[in-house]
Amino acid sequence: MTPAKTPPSRLFVRPTLDTRFHIDFDWWERADRDLGVYLRSHLCEQHQQAFASLEADALVDSVNPETAEVTRVLGIQHTLVSHCAKQPEYLTPQTTLVNAIFRVFLANGNKPLTPAELGAQLERSGQMILRTLSGGRVYKGIRPVHED
Repeated sequence: MTPAKTPPSRLFVRPTLDTRFHIDFDWWERADRDLGVYLRSHLCEQHQQAFASLEADALVDSVNPETAEVTRVLGIQHTLVSHCAKQPEYLTPQTTLVNAIFRVFLANGNKPLTPAELGAQLERSGQMILRTLSGGRVYKGIRPVHED
């Protein structure tokens, strides 16, 4: 009897500096984690107060400025992108690496980036980012993009 072969697309491929990562928002539900609570921690002080009594899962329309495509996103996520991410204290040298990476993805609309690109934006080592993101544990849903 010959063992079944795993299709190449299912084999684990070790990420490299050129592997694109993003936030896998479905991971939060699969991991039974509360995305809304975590997103609140990334709001600026003004919006932390404003969202304190609002539902984190309320949806709003968001218009992509490049394509004019309208999508429904969490209101808290829209506020993060449209206001909080533009504040000077959004990313500081004191922001932990994983939080900084997560914030970059929030600010750019979750556009996939490589560790090298993240490193350039965060003024940190792309190699350190790669080691963190490929260490066998998923941090805050940040995972490689599966390209089929």
